[in-house]
Amino acid sequence: MSRKTYCSYCGRVRQRCACHQPDSAMARFTARGRKAYIPLRRHSHYKRAVPPQIKQRERQTLRKNYRLWHEQLVAVYGERCANCGERDKLVLDHVMPIAKGGLSKLDNLQLLCSSCNGIKGKLVIDCRAEHDDKRQSAGSQSTCKQT
Repeated sequence: MSRKTYCSYCGRVRQRCACHQPDSAMARFTARGRKAYIPLRRHSHYKRAVPPQIKQRERQTLRKNYRLWHEQLVAVYGERCANCGERDKLVLDHVMPIAKGGLSKLDNLQLLCSSCNGIKGKLVIDCRAEHDDKRQSAGSQSTCKQT
């Protein structure tokens, strides 16, 4: 009996995943930041059917701490979009979306411009690693870490 494999970005079963298609949200997101798409698979699906009470609690936590977390992320990563580098309309984005079981905590947040955040949607993409790599070795290009 073979185990199902799932896409690490959208969480769909591998056969139904469209992240590799040129017109997919993943393709649009990587094109904005000039990142390479690297197909990653996982053997377990993301948490499904997060109860509305938990979603509401996580969104309230985000609203309550938004300004503080925004300032902390700007201090660490700079006032730029983690994907494309744009400086306008920055918003906090959950690396692991609330809808897939992510929490509103500082270690699950990244700064994205509103355009990149809208394209990313429920995809699980961590672009913070790129900024860490740039701090360690200036000039080298890396891709976002897809988890």
